[in-house]
Amino acid sequence: MASAQCRGGSCSSTAMYKREGPQWAKNDKKQGKGIYLDSTYVYPEHSNNRFVHAAADDEEEEFKRFDSWEKKGLEMYFGGGIYFASKKTANFYNGAPENEINLNLFNNEFYWRPVFELLKRAYPYIGDSANIRQDYNYESRYQIAMDIAVGFKYRFHKNFFFDLSYSFRRLTCSNRFIFDFPAIPDANKENPPYSKWQDIVAREDRHYIDLSVGYILQKHSIVKPFVSLGVQFTYIRIKDFHAIFEGDERQPVDLLKMARYPDYIPGVMDMPNYVDWAGPGYGFSLVAGFKIAFHPAVSLDPIFQLSVTTLGNNKINLQGFNTNFCFNYVAGIRLVLNDALFGRK
Repeated sequence: MASAQCRGGSCSSTAMYKREGPQWAKNDKKQGKGIYLDSTYVYPEHSNNRFVHAAADDEEEEFKRFDSWEKKGLEMYFGGGIYFASKKTANFYNGAPENEINLNLFNNEFYWRPVFELLKRAYPYIGDSANIRQDYNYESRYQIAMDIAVGFKYRFHKNFFFDLSYSFRRLTCSNRFIFDFPAIPDANKENPPYSKWQDIVAREDRHYIDLSVGYILQKHSIVKPFVSLGVQFTYIRIKDFHAIFEGDERQPVDLLKMARYPDYIPGVMDMPNYVDWAGPGYGFSLVAGFKIAFHPAVSLDPIFQLSVTTLGNNKINLQGFNTNFCFNYVAGIRLVLNDALFGRK
């Protein structure tokens, strides 16, 4: 607090004042808005000092920011971030025979012949027989994916809230396998056998619903740490699954279509496999972050989420899918709007 020169009920324009914190503003709101000036509490309506008015306006803005995030009410948020998926389920896309969608589908001559002709045009010296080497990659991994989320929070107490959210992640898993071809015998020269890596690319959609209860620390008017713990419900679906030969992504071989018609014969009606390659799951999630309440109705919330989840729990639709609990992670940020934005008092 600094001294000021006051005579006859008026104060000089150089007078200094003491600003109290948000709690002072909140407690004094019932009496009106004002500031301390030379150890005397002064209300703007009783003074023509511009510093008194400016300080009172600042205190009111700080009070609004602090109070609007404390009251009972609703928040809506939109989030984005990066998603790190556990590799435990990625081996479903390695083409191994224990998975329903596998490279043994090429045992059907009508699926294999177009691929063989493609390879023979590129390498005319290869023989007439070929086989897929039984050497599958069991260290498959997903690529880092994008996380998109929308959710609602209800503050039922100054420090506690319910949180309901939906999020979507589209994962990509790339893998490789080897084709071996014997060489064509030639009396004039020795043709080498042909062995080369080929590619598998799959995309998987994941839908998440999280229901949790959380705690937010209200010690600061702008930065507010919070944590929430809850249950998680999931649903995954294989969007597409392709084999790519000689790097030609313009003509991928659709393994999902082959798995739907495994006994395909041209010109013959075949009963399709009506399996829907999708399945539910469940688990638990922990979210930690902090709210940056830079506006009475808008905040930015950086968050980190850890989930422990079992995925694809359908032995018919996803034969071979690993349903053990696995860890998945999200790092992101949320744009949060509270109901003060819509005129809540």
